[in-house]
Amino acid sequence: MTLKQNLVLFLTVCVSFAFFACSNNQGSALNPEAAMQPNKKIKNIIVMIPDGMSSDGISLARWFKAFDAASQTVDPSVELTLDELVSGYVRTWWSDGTAIGAITDSAPAATAFATGVKTNDKFIGVTPQSIPVATVLEAANLSGKATGLIATSNIQHATPAGFSAHYNDRSRYDIIGEQQVYNGVDVVLGGGSMYLTPPYRRDNENLIEELRSMEYQFVTTKNEMNAISSGRLWGMFAADAMAYEMDRLENTPSQPSLAEMTAKAIELLSKNKNGFFLMVEGSKVDWAAHANDPIGLISDIIAFDDAVKTALDFAKASQDTMIIIMSDHGNGGITIGNTTTDASYSKDPIQKFIAPLAKATLTGEGITAKFDENRTNITAVMERYYGITDLSAAEIAAIRATPDSSMNYTAGPIISQRAALGWTTGGHTGEETLLFTYLPGNSRIVGTIDNTDVAKIIAGVWKLDLTAATSRLYNDAEPIFTSRGASVVIDNSVPAGAVMTATKGGTTLEIPENKNFVLNNGQRVNLNSVIVYQSGKFYVPQEVISLLP
Repeated sequence: MTLKQNLVLFLTVCVSFAFFACSNNQGSALNPEAAMQPNKKIKNIIVMIPDGMSSDGISLARWFKAFDAASQTVDPSVELTLDELVSGYVRTWWSDGTAIGAITDSAPAATAFATGVKTNDKFIGVTPQSIPVATVLEAANLSGKATGLIATSNIQHATPAGFSAHYNDRSRYDIIGEQQVYNGVDVVLGGGSMYLTPPYRRDNENLIEELRSMEYQFVTTKNEMNAISSGRLWGMFAADAMAYEMDRLENTPSQPSLAEMTAKAIELLSKNKNGFFLMVEGSKVDWAAHANDPIGLISDIIAFDDAVKTALDFAKASQDTMIIIMSDHGNGGITIGNTTTDASYSKDPIQKFIAPLAKATLTGEGITAKFDENRTNITAVMERYYGITDLSAAEIAAIRATPDSSMNYTAGPIISQRAALGWTTGGHTGEETLLFTYLPGNSRIVGTIDNTDVAKIIAGVWKLDLTAATSRLYNDAEPIFTSRGASVVIDNSVPAGAVMTATKGGTTLEIPENKNFVLNNGQRVNLNSVIVYQSGKFYVPQEVISLLP
């Protein structure tokens, strides 16, 4: 390339970046590499994840919000808060160290976001070799910042777990939940209380009582949450997952919205003079997409967008906060239009797709509470809450035969058909997801990033060394102790979990899995992080290693 061509290319890039900034009334546009550099302006970082959200889902939610049912008109000027923040793409591919896959799962995706490491399907916070690696939340905690987790699923679910736990099986909510309890997160809000106590817990531990002993304020309702003005907070608003937002307003009003949880977390965490890290997940966007349920999808994309506004209002006012928003993967392959619109799509008004959806006031999950015991009122319920008056005999039979836990898998396709929406799968999809960002000065991170770049950007901005944090927190204890002449025994028979005993001279260390303390000659020594037992190995912080002479 000639000097003249190079100059033209350089000027073109500069003009493009300037146009991007000016046309959006924004500050600087940072490429991913520039975004990974230290930034003294950024005191707080909020990561927000609308799990399983694809671009057609965003479009559908925006049109739904723009539709006026009374007049049957659409206002195309209506926007989502997300619209002003869109700035790039996120590549979502996974790797187990040998194979590369296009369609990822939430567990390896969350691990990539949180640690900068790609890993196996179903793995949480560990490498493909099942070795724990430090997360940005843990590194932020080590640096003196406050930390928080929010989800509308059970908090032990894959995405929040990826930032706060380490295990090679995302379904082990007992292990993940225990690690979260002992991992020092300042504010935790979501569902999942059943996984903290017997009878679910096979170790018979009551982790709610443990939380209270560690001076967490444990709450179960929106009013109780709102009454907290300082200190550490753990809110569990459902035994398992929380309700979809549309259902919450009708069926479970004592639960807070995602926006309300986000506001409370920011209020509490921002009291730390060193700043904070907060992860917010709109979990059930993904669940609705799995069920091909457009009402659940719309409900929780709009609820997520409301939470984004809460975070953005804070960031704009404080001018010391970075927001990074991206989905971990697509899901469902939803399309506005299906095979019935092949010949008519260029003439179909938006009302064709949105008007049938606007009649719904509950999701498929939410209507289960409205059926009588024998489901003799199916037609009345579907007319009142879905606006559907022409159910076929086959549809009525399908609703009658569907378990409560799967009703959105039946109701979703019923209304999708009437709204001419297409779905290609009940599973995840492999497209790039949209990146949304905000930095002080109304700046953006532009371009295409890898999902592992999220952790690298956070670490770079705050000068966090994730490799050093891993060395500080997760050391394979047995070979280190034996190299020092200690005798080591691992007992897997203890009901409360495995225990490593290391003895040398007059010192005996008892090291329990998934806890943040050890016993040194019977005396409890509290730690700043959690002990991980993984694949027969204990991974402990350096402070445990230093206890043995």
